[in-house]
Amino acid sequence: MKTWIVVLLVMLTNCEHRQQGAIGTNRDAGAKPAPIDHLAPGELGQSKLFAFGFPIPQGMVVERRFSNSVYLAGSVSPSALLDYVRTHVIAGPAERIGNRRVFSKVKIRGGDSTRVYDIELDDSGTLQKLVVTDVTPPPLEPGLTVEERWRKAGYKPDGTPIPSEQGN
Repeated sequence: MKTWIVVLLVMLTNCEHRQQGAIGTNRDAGAKPAPIDHLAPGELGQSKLFAFGFPIPQGMVVERRFSNSVYLAGSVSPSALLDYVRTHVIAGPAERIGNRRVFSKVKIRGGDSTRVYDIELDDSGTLQKLVVTDVTPPPLEPGLTVEERWRKAGYKPDGTPIPSEQGN
């Protein structure tokens, strides 16, 4: 019985040793793996604060906060901020408008998947500005027809405004 246990332990140790060796041979012997807990040069880290699930970058502070938007500012690199936003949202390319870059109708990675946001970066001043705005449309009221929805919004089904009755 003791011999069997010893043989089993030797086999397990030998298998573990072979697996470690196989993993080590796939890497370049001269290359050191990048540490997981360090940032690349120029890369922005994330703070412990969030705006709508979006992690606020280190070096930026909240200037203003509203129910549907947050305004951030900080002395950070414009390219580092752009890279930071790209890694934290699910989006297509940003639209460039003057000194601003706008990501329209994006989802925040790790955030509420039912919400949609516009994210705007502005590098026109000495500080970088970042605005995160919740643009999720309100849910439809159940049970209304298309015509009732138009009427509730103040329009006829063809899109023309319903005249107000205040003048009569």
